[in-house]
Amino acid sequence: MQVYPAKQHFVKVAKNLGVSSGIIFVRGGDTIIHPDSDTEYEFHQDSNFYYLSGVREPGFAAAYDIATNTAILFVHHVSADEAVWIGVPPSLEDYRRAHGFDKAHYTHDIESVLIQKKPSVIFALPHQQIDQLGAELKPLVDTERLLEPLHEARVFKDEFEIAIMRRANQISGDAHVKLMRTTQLGMNEAEVRGHFVGYTLGQGCMYEAYGSIAACGRNAAVLHYTKNNQQLNSKEEMILVDAGGTYENYASDITRTWPIGPKFTPECRAIYQIVLDMQKQVIAACAPHKQWEDMHILSNRVAAQGLLELGILKGDIDGIMENYVVGYFMPHGIGHLIGIDTHDVGGYPKGTQRIDKPGLRNLRSRREMLPNMVFTVEPGLYFVDDILKEAQQNPKVAQFINFDKVAEYRKVGGVRIEDNIVITEDGNYNLTTCPREIADLEAIRSAAYQ
Repeated sequence: MQVYPAKQHFVKVAKNLGVSSGIIFVRGGDTIIHPDSDTEYEFHQDSNFYYLSGVREPGFAAAYDIATNTAILFVHHVSADEAVWIGVPPSLEDYRRAHGFDKAHYTHDIESVLIQKKPSVIFALPHQQIDQLGAELKPLVDTERLLEPLHEARVFKDEFEIAIMRRANQISGDAHVKLMRTTQLGMNEAEVRGHFVGYTLGQGCMYEAYGSIAACGRNAAVLHYTKNNQQLNSKEEMILVDAGGTYENYASDITRTWPIGPKFTPECRAIYQIVLDMQKQVIAACAPHKQWEDMHILSNRVAAQGLLELGILKGDIDGIMENYVVGYFMPHGIGHLIGIDTHDVGGYPKGTQRIDKPGLRNLRSRREMLPNMVFTVEPGLYFVDDILKEAQQNPKVAQFINFDKVAEYRKVGGVRIEDNIVITEDGNYNLTTCPREIADLEAIRSAAYQ
């Protein structure tokens, strides 16, 4: 069993804090009960605590003594009565070794253990309770300085994390292919989602990384469609599946759009090819020291050229770009950081402002790309009625759109293609391996009907 690098993660955070002494103290989440019930909500560990501990169970805490380079795990004590229901837990020593800590104690010893350290300051997170520290230590708590250094540490993934994310992508990618091979006309979106969840859980994922999207036809124009309850009634339509599993607490986020029938219709094929070109060109351009927002702008230029060739847009490409016309067809950002959380932390470093322009205003990250960052690259084109009505009412934008052509392509709904990439010293590599080329998708879908 590989040891979780908890101490290494604490060291990264301490380095970002820029101090030589003090204690970092973090608490994990607790079990929550449904109101007027004895049924627990499904427990998901606090992401910051998981990063610094690797512990998935509720009721734990952890500390790091910066001056002595000592990592301490505080374990939830399971009584004999509780063990009857949940089983006998590992020993303190087992927990210590498995998670890479120097020492382990029970949580009821937090106050006494940390008092012995005689800290001058205790760095804690603003959203976490500190009652376990006791009256003597509470006045030493600083909740202002820890969060940003911790987030920044999480932005840069180590080899341990990337290996887990590669496995999450492999399992989830295989599940996408399974859906392509088995989905048939007449099935329900709920079945598609259910097959994805069943396969990923069966292969070791813990849960969905987010609410899975299985959107057929016009439903694909809803960016975060989660009703997943419509029957697949037409071979002329496509289905957009945005789904990823969480493996060892790290997320994957993959989207594929493919025909419900054996082949793409001409209209669906045309829009799909533009989105594929967008993704390929952005991934090819992703490299250290480039700005993430420039990748979004690049995707918009590729889209503008493609939509001009289809006659959906008109005029000159520079005018289209200057007026952010593509933002009315791709109202979301090109992608986001991903890690323990699907929309991972650190996208907007302190002091960074959003760009208040169509599409760009919804970027989930705006920063320089650097090695060991992991991003999603997820271009899309959608025919969203309300947004296009807004464009039609704006003369500066409407002059570039052929609304008669838009009406012809409205039935496409939407297309999105999404992969997860790791920035390297000289470029990037792709963690996502499932098919995306038109010929490959059509071959799989044709076989599904044989």
